[in-house]
Amino acid sequence: MDSIFGNIDDLFLFCKVVEQGSLQRASKHLNLPQSTVSRRLAALETRLNVRLLEKKGRELTPTEVGILAFENLNSGMELIESGIESFTEQTNQVAGRVRLSVPHSFYRSFIASTIEKFLKTYPKVQLDLLLNNEQAKPETDRDLLITFDIEDMNDMIARPIFTAKHGFFASEEYIRQCGEISAPSDLAALDWVTVERKSNFAFFRDGQLVEEHQIKPRLVVNDIRAVVDAVSRGLGVASLPLRHASEANNLIQLLPDYHRSDRQSYLVYKARKYQPNAVRILIKALLEEGIQMDRSDA
Repeated sequence: MDSIFGNIDDLFLFCKVVEQGSLQRASKHLNLPQSTVSRRLAALETRLNVRLLEKKGRELTPTEVGILAFENLNSGMELIESGIESFTEQTNQVAGRVRLSVPHSFYRSFIASTIEKFLKTYPKVQLDLLLNNEQAKPETDRDLLITFDIEDMNDMIARPIFTAKHGFFASEEYIRQCGEISAPSDLAALDWVTVERKSNFAFFRDGQLVEEHQIKPRLVVNDIRAVVDAVSRGLGVASLPLRHASEANNLIQLLPDYHRSDRQSYLVYKARKYQPNAVRILIKALLEEGIQMDRSDA
C-alpha cells in the first residue's frame, strides 16, 4: 500500500460491519449499497493481504486477524467520527461577522425590520452595518452590498432585490401656487427637488417611455428623506418612491398615470459557493423581503 490514508475510509467501513454485526445492517446504517460495502471490503483485504472477515452462514464475522484489527482500530475510528461530527456541527452554526453596506435612505424604509428579525433569530451573528452613499464593493465572502448601480461589478453576483416604483409628488401648498397640471410638460416646468443633478428627465406611462423634458432642479440633495421633507414644506415637486411618499401626510401625487423609470436595487456579493451560513441565510432573508415589497407595491 502506498499510504495509510488510502485505507482509512475502508477501515471505517470494516469497523462498522463488525460493530453492527452484519454487512446488511452496516450498509443500512451508513446509507450505502450493500454491494458497494462488500466490494470495498474485498479491495481492502487485497491491499492489506489479510483476511479480515469470513462467512458463517449468511453473516460476515471477523477472523482472528479481523478481531485484532477491530480492537486496535475502532477507538481511533470513533475519535475521527466524533471529531468530524463536532467540526460539522460548528460549521453548521449561524455565527460570525457580516458586513452589509446599504444606502442610508434605503435602510429604514425597506430592510430595517428584516435585519432586526435576523439578529434576534441568530444571536451569534455580529453585523457591521454601513449606512452611507458610498459603494463599498464587496471584498470578502462576508461582505454584502445593496445598491441601485451595478456598473463595474461584472465580477460580482448581483441579485435583483427590489424594484422602487416612483410617482410625482408635491405639497398641497405648492400645488395651489402652480395652477393646473395636466401634462408632463406642465410638470417639467415646475421647481424640482432631486437626489441627483440632471436636467433631462424621461416620463413613462405603463412602463413605456412617452416624453422627455428639461427640468429645473431648485434643490439637489443626496438623501431621499431630505427630498421628502423639502417637498413636504412646499419647495417644489419630486419623483419619489411610493413607499417614501406614503410616509408624508401632506403630499399629493401628480399625474398618477405617469412615472419615471422604475429603479431596480440589487444585492451584490462575491461568491455563490462556500458562503458562511450567516451570509447565506441573510441573503435569503433579504431576497424574500424584496419579493414581499414588490408584491405590496404592485
